[in-house]
Amino acid sequence: MLEMLKHDFLRHALGAAIIAGASLSFIGVYVILRRIVFVGAALAQLGAAGVGLALLTGQSLLLGAAVAVLAGAFSFVIMPQQERTISRESLLGAAYALASAFALLFVALSPVGEAHISSLLFGDLLAVGHGDMELLAAACLLIVVVHLIAYHAFVAVIVDPTFAHSVGVKECWVNLLFYLSLGALIGACIRAIGALVVFAFLVLPPIAGLIWARSLKFVFIIAIAIASISAILGLWLSFAYDLPAGPAVVAVCGGLTFLAAAIRWLVNFKFR
Repeated sequence: MLEMLKHDFLRHALGAAIIAGASLSFIGVYVILRRIVFVGAALAQLGAAGVGLALLTGQSLLLGAAVAVLAGAFSFVIMPQQERTISRESLLGAAYALASAFALLFVALSPVGEAHISSLLFGDLLAVGHGDMELLAAACLLIVVVHLIAYHAFVAVIVDPTFAHSVGVKECWVNLLFYLSLGALIGACIRAIGALVVFAFLVLPPIAGLIWARSLKFVFIIAIAIASISAILGLWLSFAYDLPAGPAVVAVCGGLTFLAAAIRWLVNFKFR
């Protein structure tokens, strides 16, 4: 581990992975509680499509991802919950499929596309520079602060929308703020860690937190801890065994979540 930290690019990669993982797992708790995992998947793929389009047109990759994800987030807010014949989930599924297809098509059409197909899915942590990490940290910090300020409104809308409405919480504005902040976070992270790693951090650590914690506060703490440990161990395995960084981080994150679920099952079984 100490040998890994001697290299500047690995320190930047580790910092970016921890910052992105902790922020995404924090917001991911709301994603799981709201039961909108498919929205997270669709937004991640839209971000990948934005990166692919930016590669094709020679624009900023971060800007391309952010614009695509924010446009998708706004569309999900105004999307009807249920049409007469087409459900919201069906529309999200269509968005996910189309975004995935266009992401690969844009990259394939790009003159440098072949070299970016893997980074589109798993990011390019080892290419994160000094300025990139600071920009990512500032964006993540801003979004997390917004969520901390709006914590009670977000929780009220999830737990009891009727009560939230009765005390003056505007559910439509709270939902708009949530989706736009989720989109902004995914857009900020997708260039560094890729679509699949973003989705893994949004889902896996919060699941581990919800399996173990008895209060929402500890759900957040466990989720952030799992994401941070996954980033550290995943990058160490990548360095020690010459593995791709993104898949190694996802594998560790999945393993820790499975371990948390298995231990919880054993504890419950033992004390039945």
